[in-house]
Amino acid sequence: MKSSFSVNASFHKKIKSLEEKALVGAKEQLTDIARSAVNFSPVDTGAYVTSFSYTVGAGRPRGKSSKNKPKYQNAQSKRDEGFSNLAGDISKAKSLEDLDQIILRNNSPHADDVEYGEKWHKTQGYFVFSQLRNLYG
Repeated sequence: MKSSFSVNASFHKKIKSLEEKALVGAKEQLTDIARSAVNFSPVDTGAYVTSFSYTVGAGRPRGKSSKNKPKYQNAQSKRDEGFSNLAGDISKAKSLEDLDQIILRNNSPHADDVEYGEKWHKTQGYFVFSQLRNLYG
């Protein structure tokens, strides 16, 4: 015995709509994480806060050094720049498959010092990634 059937076009439209809604939701979550990351970050030269990147597709991660950069930069301006970088990374995702394995990273040479305070004379550490894990899992 054999049976055949066809799936009507409305089913495919519904699936596509669900995929689009899921992508929008995922991008909103990534945007919330990006905003939190830059808000939790200290700003002196701006090198750390502008070194965040999401890995979406090919590309090199951002990593800026604070050496020879002027200190006491406008914190909000540098945070806005860092957030803008991350928003650009998020906008590269065109489908859910692009987000299968997305990683937030900070490739600044002093990222471990900022996070944990090792060899750091300012604080015991800002624990930016630890705070993000506590908030978003």
